[in-house]
Amino acid sequence: MDQALKNRSGPRGGSRRTTMPLGDKHPKKDVEAALKRAEKVGLKVTRKQNGHNWGALVCCPCTQFVRISCTPRSNGDEANKIDKFTNTHRTCA
Repeated sequence: MDQALKNRSGPRGGSRRTTMPLGDKHPKKDVEAALKRAEKVGLKVTRKQNGHNWGALVCCPCTQFVRISCTPRSNGDEANKIDKFTNTHRTCA
């Protein structure tokens, strides 16, 4: 089996934590919009596909992070969680 198909996360590999490249979007529109707002503030969105986790939102100065689900129960709740983290760490970034 091809390694890219085995990892199911593209040719970069599945176990490496990488900065989100262009075109690598979250499948849910509400969550993707919240991630874009977080990037504008200066937070770092990392992509690490692991089970139901899509990636993480990291505040580099204080090293805190929040996990982002690939298949959230509620898109709005996941987006609100990201926005709450963004507002809390707006002064750090």
